[in-house]
Amino acid sequence: MTPDPNFERIRTTLFAGQADRVPLAEVLIDESAKEAFLGKDLNDLETDIAFYIKAGYDYISLGRRILGFPPVWPQARLDNYYEAQRTKGHGSMEGFIKTWDDFKNYPWPKKGDVDFRILDKAERIIPKEMKVIRYVGPVFQMVWMLMGFERFSYALTDAPDLVDAIYDAIWERVWWEVEDAAERDVVGAIWYVDDIAIKDRLMVSPAFLRKHLFPRLAMIAEKCRARNIPLIYHTDGNITKVLQDIIDAGVNALHPIDITGMDIYQFKPQVAGRLCVIGNIDIDLLEHATPEEVVADTKKHLRLLGPG
Repeated sequence: MTPDPNFERIRTTLFAGQADRVPLAEVLIDESAKEAFLGKDLNDLETDIAFYIKAGYDYISLGRRILGFPPVWPQARLDNYYEAQRTKGHGSMEGFIKTWDDFKNYPWPKKGDVDFRILDKAERIIPKEMKVIRYVGPVFQMVWMLMGFERFSYALTDAPDLVDAIYDAIWERVWWEVEDAAERDVVGAIWYVDDIAIKDRLMVSPAFLRKHLFPRLAMIAEKCRARNIPLIYHTDGNITKVLQDIIDAGVNALHPIDITGMDIYQFKPQVAGRLCVIGNIDIDLLEHATPEEVVADTKKHLRLLGPG
């Protein structure tokens, strides 16, 4: 494929329109994969842009990646963006926040701690045919990762006020990034990343998500509507039970229609014209199948899902 970046192509598609061809879309691509594709080290934005163009994308994806388990907030400083993207956090499955004292003593970053200079540079050098898709989040994932999932699960009943406080504290910091993204002309879409399901089921009740997630997702959507830019939402797993909530929140596109829990060929007709569907390529197939099998599966997706 000859590189032909055109952000209007993916923008039209994300708004459930029909572009000249099906655009490529992925929220995160590992730096080592980019380097293998380019045959050179990736340590600057210029090289990153070169990857996205050569690989056939219409945009470049930028954001603060959550790394490690539990996640480590100091990595949000991004003084060296590409070094930070490779950083692996260290932690315990038990989490960091177990009590109100832990919450009060946790080193929550202040508003000035997040370094947005990579976005400043993108505004100066990105080709005019491209835009940045800014990924933000997660919030729900961060809550249970900071607590540990078992403790989080018990706290839903035993200490709901603590869960609420952690959720609010994380959301406040993610909202700073949403506000920054919405103010930049170079940002052509926002991609909110927050897994709420695994394979065939939700990780928590729809009631919890309706209290905490969807109202905040609607706030992001409102920011996007004000700029007339699309909102993409990523979550793994089967989200059928809350699909209407996601649509009602104002999401324009859903990723990745997890193949371990959903059938995209049955799913797309349910949302045609209301929601753009992204992904659904089987990772195991990519890892273990022959190139011919991967090509055949990809062509099947394009043939059956591309139109409309």
